Amino acid sequence: MGFAWKWADVVGNEKWKGLTWGLIPLHTSGITACTYHLFYNQIPILVPLQAFLTCVGNITAAFAAYRIAISNGWKVPEFLSSYIEASSMEGEHLLPPNSKADESASLIGFEDLGEALSEDNDYTFLIKLFLGCAGASYLLKYGELLFDFPFDANISLGFAFIA
Repeated sequence: MGFAWKWADVVGNEKWKGLTWGLIPLHTSGITACTYHLFYNQIPILVPLQAFLTCVGNITAAFAAYRIAISNGWKVPEFLSSYIEASSMEGEHLLPPNSKADESASLIGFEDLGEALSEDNDYTFLIKLFLGCAGASYLLKYGELLFDFPFDANISLGFAFIA
């Protein structure tokens, strides 16, 4: 999602930022599934919530992709034109893909990790990747035993994790 936001700045097409917003329900659907499993499948209401968020996310992502296609000059085929009215994007100017536009400072954080790791060689990157995965796995496996909440089916706490 961070890549799509940055790509909007690079090509000068703000419709790409709409893709980021369109993917948020899908991201929330994934968090809902993880929350369901965190509580050992004891909060059954999360299953239909995940299905709903997946459906909404698919619709919003498809609409965002449609907006990007229209802004790049895609025309609706003749046989679909009676069902979909495409707006013309005359007068909009897009920068070529290799030109740089001013990047927005609104997204700073995890998506910049690739730039930070790009200076590593392959071996250093693999060691960092292995240590990070092993540390996170150990923390998740044994760290949850320090808390009682995963063993209690608390629906309000489940929704707090999703929000």
